[in-house]
Amino acid sequence: MKKIILILSAALLFFSCNEDYLDKKPLDKLSEEAVFNSDALAEAHVNSLYTVLSDPFQEGNIGCISDEGYFRYGGTSTRYIASGWMTPDNVMYMREGGYAHNTRTTILNIWNQAYQKIHDMNYFLAYVQEGTKMSQAAKDRLTGEVYFLRAWAYTNLIERYAGVPIIKGVYGLNDNFDKGRDNFDDCVDFILEDLDEAEKLVPAKKDGVKGRVNKDVVLALRCRLTLIAASPLFNDPENPQGGIFRGNYSAEKWQRAKNAAKAIVDRADVDGAYSLDDTYEGFWKDVNSPELIWAKFFTPTADSDNNATKKAQLLYSVVYFNGWTAMEPTQAMFMDYEMNNGKKFFEEGSGYDPAHPFRNRDPRFYKSVGTPFSLYGHTDNTGYKEDELLLYLLYENKTLADFEAGKKEPDFTSKAKHLWHANNTMGLILNKWYIPEKPVTEAETGSVLYPWFRLAEMYLNYAEAAYMTGDEATCRTYINKVRARADVMMPEVTESGEALWDRLVNERRIELAFEAIRYFDVRRWKVAHFYENIPIAGMRTMILKNGNVQDTVYRVVRLYDESKNNRNYYWQNSQARTDYIKANGKDIQNVITYRWLGKDYQIDYGDCCLTVSPSQKDFPKVDGVYPNYLMPIPRNEITKSNGSLEQNPGYK
Repeated sequence: MKKIILILSAALLFFSCNEDYLDKKPLDKLSEEAVFNSDALAEAHVNSLYTVLSDPFQEGNIGCISDEGYFRYGGTSTRYIASGWMTPDNVMYMREGGYAHNTRTTILNIWNQAYQKIHDMNYFLAYVQEGTKMSQAAKDRLTGEVYFLRAWAYTNLIERYAGVPIIKGVYGLNDNFDKGRDNFDDCVDFILEDLDEAEKLVPAKKDGVKGRVNKDVVLALRCRLTLIAASPLFNDPENPQGGIFRGNYSAEKWQRAKNAAKAIVDRADVDGAYSLDDTYEGFWKDVNSPELIWAKFFTPTADSDNNATKKAQLLYSVVYFNGWTAMEPTQAMFMDYEMNNGKKFFEEGSGYDPAHPFRNRDPRFYKSVGTPFSLYGHTDNTGYKEDELLLYLLYENKTLADFEAGKKEPDFTSKAKHLWHANNTMGLILNKWYIPEKPVTEAETGSVLYPWFRLAEMYLNYAEAAYMTGDEATCRTYINKVRARADVMMPEVTESGEALWDRLVNERRIELAFEAIRYFDVRRWKVAHFYENIPIAGMRTMILKNGNVQDTVYRVVRLYDESKNNRNYYWQNSQARTDYIKANGKDIQNVITYRWLGKDYQIDYGDCCLTVSPSQKDFPKVDGVYPNYLMPIPRNEITKSNGSLEQNPGYK
């Protein structure tokens, strides 16, 4: 019996990148002859393969597992991974017979989804070469796209799992599914071969269609892939022997990454094909942003009643519809936004004022984070409005003396309207991705695109590879290009050596904030066991009213100072700390030694709210290893392979 190909109109429309090429009638079950003898139907089939990786606009975004954000809903959502409870069993989705929520961790555990699509890609590559009636131009272009999409799938797999099975053929119903994992280096070589094939066949940018793969998209993925492969997690001089879990160590891998980065960077700096957007928010608000290399675009679709509607997404960006938020920035993130003079708030000469902790920051802070009393746009039935973002607790008939060390924090009198859950929020709201003019409801958010690749990332990839190959001048140049965006204009970086590396790490953190990149950066650099054991800390804005006297107290992260420990409510001597230890059997380390530009600083989170639910963060160490550097292979996949798949270290 001929293979039946299911092409779902919903899948096609979810990928919606350009209305011109997706404006096709919904399709049902079609035979091979129909699909592969029609340019239009073959293209529709390839459209469905673009969904091999879900976009990161999920409730429990992957950034909530890193030190960027917090997602307060526990149980089967992303939060259990942040808490260090990840196992081969609980990463399986409910739809697969496991416990993980079907949507709140979608972009992390991609094993089953990716291999299902890889099967369809392999089938396409095998069948399209036979005697079909497709035009040669369509056959070449679509074949190139599928080679790229297979490379895209495998890049995301190895970034999560290290070496994985390389599957080039199509399994039949009677075949054995006992293929073991291939070595990491072999996987990288296989992906690079697919990218080489794709580059030959896909069109140049000027001849392509927005949202579809072109030659520059291939260059961008090669840039990201080679950076991943060169990084310490997979290219470790202390563990030079390669295999499934890492490659053979070679310093030349950094030169390969630098060459790959230069190829896409030159498309901007030499050819003029791209440029940084004049505004930091342009790359997520403007579908024609000059910074976009490849993006997923969301366009109107038709519902069952043929009404024009926005394709629904799970809530991710800034919302307070019925108090629901999906990702809230942490104090660790807040701390790393520089002052506008280029200094961290804890550095001497920063100009930081603890009475006004949000003033004079890197302009990207205000584009990314909503703070108490800042203006926050939203849409209602009357159209666009500016509203004050109210995130505070009101304490009537209270003074600063009521918050001396050793006393339990008094109950607040009331909370401001946007502080939905007073004891379980970060006190800040995510502003990045939010478009005030677009609708925000429980069914949809108004995002217009998600950038898979943009020029700023390529600049920073180039800077990193340059640093690792000893070219510090180029590293500084490309960091400073990013900092010189027209509406950012942060001071130039001038450091060298270890301090320059600190600048590079921080620039990636700020420029690429909340873009599902930080999670992988701290892993490939092998520093996640430090950053992801920093506690989830939320700030509190407290208004104390006592007669005609009113004080506003900001409980935020601060530089440790023993002399200030009797100012107000602190974690060290609080009843909340006692209660936490009793409930969890362990304490929270709230003073963290933080190294910045060659100097150690004691950073104190003790003023902050640390008793968040469902639990604090943990990046566990098991039998001498930190298993969470890699994802566990889901238990059901191990079972289906008849035990031929070796599990990642630290998981049982």
